[in-house]
Amino acid sequence: LPSTPSMGWGVAMVGQVKVLTPPHTPQNHLRVSSQITESTIEITQSSKDIDTARSTVLDLRRTVQTLEIDLESLRHQKGGLEANLLEVENRYAAQMEHLNGLVLRAEAELLQVRNELQRQAEEYQALLNVKGKLETEIATYRQLLEGGEEFR
Repeated sequence: LPSTPSMGWGVAMVGQVKVLTPPHTPQNHLRVSSQITESTIEITQSSKDIDTARSTVLDLRRTVQTLEIDLESLRHQKGGLEANLLEVENRYAAQMEHLNGLVLRAEAELLQVRNELQRQAEEYQALLNVKGKLETEIATYRQLLEGGEEFR
């Protein structure tokens, strides 16, 4: 068979591979074995790191879910407390309105009592004045009567 260019190319490639491939020596074998061991250790450590990261992510997801549940619970609790507060405020306003009505009625009654006392005090003073005048007149009439008997 005549030699073809493709065959020459194949022979050249085999030569290059032999040049690029290190010879099988114990040092090369140890170096390759050491590199494989280092790679295995790195892969093992990376796998552990990935497992740790996955575990951390799962823990964080659980924590987030727990916090979301807690938040929703607190929102419901807040809503309930706000409703209770509104109810208490409404009751308080109604009670204050009732008490203000009682105070206004008591103040009105007090004003009536004061006015009545003032009127009675004025009447009493007028009666005292009349009594004083009557006593003066009676005293005058007595003197006249007593003095008149002396004239008889």
